[in-house]
Amino acid sequence: MQEVVSRYASALVSIAKEEKKLEQYKIAVLSVKETFDSNPEVLKFLKSYFVKNDDKNKVVDELTKEYGLKNLTNFIKLLVVKHKIYMFKDIVSEITKGINFELDVYEGFIYSTEPLEKEKILKISQVISEKIHKKVELKNKTDSRLIGGIKVVVHDHVFDGSIKYKLETMKEQLKERRNG
Repeated sequence: MQEVVSRYASALVSIAKEEKKLEQYKIAVLSVKETFDSNPEVLKFLKSYFVKNDDKNKVVDELTKEYGLKNLTNFIKLLVVKHKIYMFKDIVSEITKGINFELDVYEGFIYSTEPLEKEKILKISQVISEKIHKKVELKNKTDSRLIGGIKVVVHDHVFDGSIKYKLETMKEQLKERRNG
């Protein structure tokens, strides 16, 4: 399955690169994925063997019309006709990785004890981008082991401002002083 996902994703990334619309395709596929995530009945409709392709195509046209990306619309219609639309979430993940590679964008995670607001994630992304001199996009994951604060992992960089890390650091410093 992963090979099929990679082939479809690679094809769309190539189209986006050829059209010089990488960012637009990324925004569009993430938006369509969000629509499927928030309205699972839409995806169920597109997966159905009992719905005519013409009716499915109308839904796809409606989903993608605001982006003006004809090849994206055709791509999703192809997934529907080939009964591969169930792979869309995985394909979007690969498309995002491929586009980020082309745009030299690093993906990373920000770990916190509670979910963070989008504005806070964007501010932290900007700070990390400035520190490592690369555009960074962060996704928030909760981690109850942190006690408090945040930990950011981007590529091979770790920025640990968690209370757990600070306590471990203090513990090591105390050991060194005792032994020193």
